[in-house]
Amino acid sequence: MNLQTVTGPIPVENVKLADGHAHIWINPPPDADFDVPILDDTDAILTELHEIQAAGVTTVIDCQPGGCGRDARMLVRLSQATGLQVAAVTGFHRQKYYPPKSWLWTAPPEQAADYFIGELEDGMNETGGTIPATVVKVGYEGVIDGQTKALMEAAAEAARHTGSAILFHTEAGANVEALLPFFTDYKIPSNRLYLCHMDKRPDFGLHRELAQAGVLLGYDTFLRPQYEPEQNVWPLLKQMVDADLGEQVALGLDAAKTTMWAQMGAEFGLLALPLLILPRLRDMGIDETTVADLTGQNVARFLAWRPVA
Repeated sequence: MNLQTVTGPIPVENVKLADGHAHIWINPPPDADFDVPILDDTDAILTELHEIQAAGVTTVIDCQPGGCGRDARMLVRLSQATGLQVAAVTGFHRQKYYPPKSWLWTAPPEQAADYFIGELEDGMNETGGTIPATVVKVGYEGVIDGQTKALMEAAAEAARHTGSAILFHTEAGANVEALLPFFTDYKIPSNRLYLCHMDKRPDFGLHRELAQAGVLLGYDTFLRPQYEPEQNVWPLLKQMVDADLGEQVALGLDAAKTTMWAQMGAEFGLLALPLLILPRLRDMGIDETTVADLTGQNVARFLAWRPVA
């Protein structure tokens, strides 16, 4: 089983410590919403990526799709310069991250699906179609209608055609209950859905139900004090592990803002994964197999393509 990266496929066993929801480069279109995050300080980014690679991080899942800040050429450069394995996404994000006249937000499902499939099978646009994406992303804000619905249909077709999983931006887990029946109708089983930012909605009963259905849950508020990680994500994570559901959780940092990087002012930045989160998991008495699952193996196995039925 292999994981596609921007420098080629790798065995999932090679993923030792992964940021399951990362952002390492964002250069948004000039006419996108003013609130769009920007990560484009090459020297600072390279320095911090070298530091986390030296501290044991092997892999990052970069979650910025094309058209709203991704530059796959830069992802290749950062990977080659640091030795980090970088996985990339196609698909779509929240509409505000795109230029007002972006073709994607008026495209019929068939056209969008062709674009997603092309980026998965042949290569991402910025690379001239030579470096494939790893997974198709859905920017889900809690409502399935209009163009969002059309693009979700396109994502389902791309996943069905290629064997890719689907990775979701969720708005604090809003209305995720609607996702499973929607994608089941489009022949995508729940065990191919990776729902990120779910610890912003720390409802253990909901998480248990989703995990038992096969969904992968992304927890990534460890560096976001406004979501009170001590009261929310850490107790939730302990409940999931105690319920033997550790194989359905992937941990990440979602460091999409410069204020979350040590080179740009944060206390720990991306080093929080190897220096804070990993030791704390062990201090909690979590066995090493589960620690490895939470911090790399779960997301690697999940994002590996499956044979198309």
